[in-house]
Amino acid sequence: MLTVHEFWNNIDQINPYRTLGELAKASGIDYHRLTQQRSRGYMPKPEDLLKLSKCTKHTIESLLTGQNDRSVYSKRVEMIANRCEYTANEEQLFFIEKILGLPTHSVLVSRNDFAGEQKRESSSALA
Repeated sequence: MLTVHEFWNNIDQINPYRTLGELAKASGIDYHRLTQQRSRGYMPKPEDLLKLSKCTKHTIESLLTGQNDRSVYSKRVEMIANRCEYTANEEQLFFIEKILGLPTHSVLVSRNDFAGEQKRESSSALA
């Protein structure tokens, strides 16, 4: 197990975002609480560890031991994700990201939004 100082250094190293603030926002942890824990030398609460684990895509074990990394996802999931990256459309990628609990990078426009936009364009063309 890492010391608290080593734990926070490990978080800095694996943080997929530019700042601790962005990591806090992406993980749903209160920024003030996270910075207080860090500055006072506290380990995060278990529920915060789980959120950090999901957000950084590292197991809680690797967060606490610094042994990087057993990825949260299996090799099979990685293989599927790599295949989908080049063959899936945006809607499929969006749902895959949601199912895996990943931050969604895909922009999903629902079919209803698209249909509504087409109706507005056709009615304005008739006017």
